[in-house]
Amino acid sequence: MTGAMHQPHPVLRDYLAGPMVGYDISLNADQVHLGVPSATATLIIALDDPLDVGWFGERESQKLWASVSGLHLFPALIRTHGLQRGIQLQLTPLGCRSLFGAPLAELAGHSVDLIELPRGLTESEYARIAAQTEWPQRFAVLESLLLDRLEEFSMPADIRRAWRLLCHGCGVAQTAADVGWSRRYLNTRLHNEIGISPKQLSRLARFSRARTMVGQGVSLADAAYTAGFADQSHLSREWHALAGQSPSKEVEFPFLQDLQYPGTAA
Repeated sequence: MTGAMHQPHPVLRDYLAGPMVGYDISLNADQVHLGVPSATATLIIALDDPLDVGWFGERESQKLWASVSGLHLFPALIRTHGLQRGIQLQLTPLGCRSLFGAPLAELAGHSVDLIELPRGLTESEYARIAAQTEWPQRFAVLESLLLDRLEEFSMPADIRRAWRLLCHGCGVAQTAADVGWSRRYLNTRLHNEIGISPKQLSRLARFSRARTMVGQGVSLADAAYTAGFADQSHLSREWHALAGQSPSKEVEFPFLQDLQYPGTAA
């Protein structure tokens, strides 16, 4: 399993939640990656072979060269067929709007071909990325395309703040009070923008925090306490519900979000 990371241009900081991750994985042909739910949308640019993506508990899948998945409360299944190579980005709600012209709410619970979005990636733009043979060049072309298509979208500051507060562990009632809304109005506004409720967003963010800590070697008990779960059993139940397996299970099918590499492309 090889790959690279690239910290995007500072201008893209509010639109991408983290680095660009390039991955190159060879596995048994029948192995499957788990695309674990998170508080951001997942964009995949597949190279060599299209992404074969479906959803946990469903038999049907889609084969997509460039795709984005909205917020979801169950894992996506990526069938590797023995080889997966591509680039992954995490989009914020503002990023989805400003880069591709669509609210996260339109993508909730499913994956779509980027070409279907109002300002999605065109076939010629995809071809420019795919023509590159090294990670730095692939990242450079993709970053240039994102910067060129960036369109300022004036997302209300209170929605952006509510999303950030919930992602950083602030409770729903406290978040509503902070932005000056009732809980009902917060639920309506946020659901209309991202496709899930504030409570569900808080759930995803809490799980992501715990999963990151466990991946860094923190014990389940400590991760559960720090992330805000009632106890280790609560975290284990959530892990099974959202990731499709228990946290103690040996990872036969790696989480796509966890493909992190020490080398960072300049």
